[in-house]
Amino acid sequence: MAEAEAAPLEEELECEECEECVKGAPAWMSTFADMATLLMAFFVLILSFAEFNVPKFKQISGSLKNSFGVQKVIPVVEQPKGTTILELNFSPSPSPSVTNNMTQQTTETTQPDLQLDQKEKEEDFENPADASEIAKALADEIARGEVEVKVLGERVIVNFSPTNSEQRDEPNLQTETLRAMAKAAGAAMESGQQVAFEGIDGALKSLGATSDNEGQSDGNSGQGESNAKAELAEDKLKVALRQQIDQGLVEVERKDGKVIVTVGAGGAFGSGSADLTNQAKEIMAGISTANADIAGQITVTGHTDNVPLVFGGRYRDNWDLAAARSASVVQSLSDQGLSGSNMQAVSRGDTMPIDSNDTRDGRAKNRRIEIEIDY
Repeated sequence: MAEAEAAPLEEELECEECEECVKGAPAWMSTFADMATLLMAFFVLILSFAEFNVPKFKQISGSLKNSFGVQKVIPVVEQPKGTTILELNFSPSPSPSVTNNMTQQTTETTQPDLQLDQKEKEEDFENPADASEIAKALADEIARGEVEVKVLGERVIVNFSPTNSEQRDEPNLQTETLRAMAKAAGAAMESGQQVAFEGIDGALKSLGATSDNEGQSDGNSGQGESNAKAELAEDKLKVALRQQIDQGLVEVERKDGKVIVTVGAGGAFGSGSADLTNQAKEIMAGISTANADIAGQITVTGHTDNVPLVFGGRYRDNWDLAAARSASVVQSLSDQGLSGSNMQAVSRGDTMPIDSNDTRDGRAKNRRIEIEIDY
């Protein structure tokens, strides 16, 4: 009987099972987490953009400490910071400074007696050996009084001012003066020093007049006169263009009473262009100066290699390019003062090469301008 009563009691004590809870965070949690992350990133950006005024912060903190009665004597030494290691100040003053500043070369005007740097005549010239070499090459001409060599600053000046030329025969004077000019030009090229020539225009004029007089009295005066003028012009061109000749940009040669000046197109013109470079303009100025007193028929011939031009360019072919370049040279010589009636421009294109067009060096030699001066 007791067992029967206990069985229903145990059934009454059993509880009903609850519904299973949904796994994961609630929906509002993700929204809150996103908002908190964005706010934190926003404040980090604000902090990174902020610029703190350290002296102002220390001033405010110090006033707060004094106001609230908190005082701590702690010496704070600011470490110096530089913006750059370069010296930004330039001082033209001659007075010394702590740093190694770049200063101009000035004279101390506060001294009672100014100490000026004075050098002797020999010391002004950096390399007196070059002057002595030129003087040694012209020793005979100097002894005869035809040439005078002197040093002025950093230049060697060769003065053609013969003192006893009137007492000499004109043919001998012409030969000796030509020889002196050739020696002076050769010595100047070998020394590499800056050499100035004085009195050469007067010497050439007198020799030209001598050649004219001899030509009128001689039966074969035409050929002799042209050869004499060509020899004079060759020497004068070598003197005027000695720098360009040393650099290999210009070649000067004399042949049958004519002087031929060959200018490489690589230094005279840009690639595919007929506009003269500044270097070429200097060459044309030297040619015009050398031929200002000696008239001659000038023929400018343009040559190119056999490489075809790019289609659609400014010039149709190599003939057109060579013609434009020779015309540019004629125009430049005319602007320098030479008579345009004695000049003509000729184009040979790629028909007269002086080297093989199969190599790069050969093509560079074939691209040239030949200025032929017929006296």
